[in-house]
Amino acid sequence: MQPGRARSAGACEGFQRGTLTRRSLLKVGGLGFLGLRLPALLQAVEQSQGQARAKAVIFLHQFGGPSQTDTVDMKPAAPEAIRGEFKPTVTRAAGMQLCERLPRLAQVADKFTLVRSVFHDKKNHNSATYYSLTGQAPPLDDIRLRDSNDLFPAYGSVVDLLAPAKGGVPTFVSYPYLLRDGSVTPGQHASFLGKAHDPFYIGQDPNSRDFRLPELSLPANLSLARLENRREVQRLVNRQSDLLDFSAKARGIDATYAKALTMLTAP
Repeated sequence: MQPGRARSAGACEGFQRGTLTRRSLLKVGGLGFLGLRLPALLQAVEQSQGQARAKAVIFLHQFGGPSQTDTVDMKPAAPEAIRGEFKPTVTRAAGMQLCERLPRLAQVADKFTLVRSVFHDKKNHNSATYYSLTGQAPPLDDIRLRDSNDLFPAYGSVVDLLAPAKGGVPTFVSYPYLLRDGSVTPGQHASFLGKAHDPFYIGQDPNSRDFRLPELSLPANLSLARLENRREVQRLVNRQSDLLDFSAKARGIDATYAKALTMLTAP
């Protein structure tokens, strides 16, 4: 990928909503001879788009997790060298079988869908994971693929751009650690969208007994009023030094400070 190419495409080319445009209407105008009238076409498009209802999404990426033949596709009729070592079990979804070691998932199989058409041909962890985390093919399938702002952003960063956080609750949270295979795997942050859309990163397991978020609590000797005063001083220094006029990194740091302050002062 050439530098700046991703920026020229912007964050919209790969994420645009499927809307009915004048051009698309002209393209399908020739369907009249098939008996498809315009009102019926508009109604079909409206019904296909539907109304989005999801309020939150958990995106679980298993970096070297269990294989398909040990979880959702045991291939019991395949030769021994191919099929999984466990047996399939029936579920609450007609026609769906899961591994016998996943009884709880089997009980709620009617509540989710298995997508079996997703695949890739990448041979390296970093390039394959980048593909999974962004939906964009990596510029090269090589262990030397490095994180760069010329690569595409994570899904959560795009959501944060299109649906900014409200009430101090971050839109995009990532935990419990950064993925890496020698170097940090690309596709885990906002990239060219800017640091303001980076995830709120939690570097620990929320299930642990000593889990806490010191980032969301103030030191005992620091009140909210003093914190606000410090923020005003920081803004003044930034303006006086013109730091934000020429440093994209500094702009990102300032946006990060603003987001952190919003989270700290939210009810």
